[in-house]
Amino acid sequence: MMKKTLTLTLTSALLMGSFNLQAASLDNTQKQEVKDLVRKTLVENPDILVEAMNELRKKEVAVQQKSDQQILSAKSNDLFKNSDNPVIGNPKAKLTIAYFTDYNCQYCKRQDPILRKIAEDNPNVKFVIKETPILGPASTEATQYSLATFNQQKDKYTAIGHRLMSKPGKHSSSSIKAAFKAEGIDVNKLDINAAVAKQINDNLKLFQELGLRGTPAIVFPDEMLRGYTDESALKEMIKERT
Repeated sequence: MMKKTLTLTLTSALLMGSFNLQAASLDNTQKQEVKDLVRKTLVENPDILVEAMNELRKKEVAVQQKSDQQILSAKSNDLFKNSDNPVIGNPKAKLTIAYFTDYNCQYCKRQDPILRKIAEDNPNVKFVIKETPILGPASTEATQYSLATFNQQKDKYTAIGHRLMSKPGKHSSSSIKAAFKAEGIDVNKLDINAAVAKQINDNLKLFQELGLRGTPAIVFPDEMLRGYTDESALKEMIKERT
């Protein structure tokens, strides 16, 4: 047991780059003995390497969580209290969650209906929609029209968002215009003004400041979820916070 513990310590140190086999306190023979001990024990007990990697991962997660909490605290108002952003769910809900999304993101197309269903079923939660066009010109075009609709025809925003997300595959300019036409919205009458540009720029800036790299991203007041999250996991997290 003691040998295993010693080897785990040595292995962890090697994995983290902090154990220096060139240390002056070891001669060449001793260095080789240490290498042989680690190699032999790992071959005979491969679970040690798994254990070491798990410990390393725990430390990485702890560091990431601490960093996340600091930035979430600093950006709380931008995330959860920006009146320029659309909201789905009960405006007076106890829990507010920010959601970064892109109409061309295939995982967002799976995530979106889950969030809408949760918002419909649970009056204690609302989602602040951070439209974040990171997947090319078509994403930007869809977002410009969508946010212009929110600013000028709020009653149609939810429906057009759902229709845009329901299209399999990526959008083109023609498919975007067809979606708006199907909802009775004339894109030629939408004003893609400075307010729309500011909303998009603010969302993209916040996205970068949070260290996010892709959509979907679901941001609780105390935790960030990077990537698609299934319904049961989301419900459990919401339950813990309401």
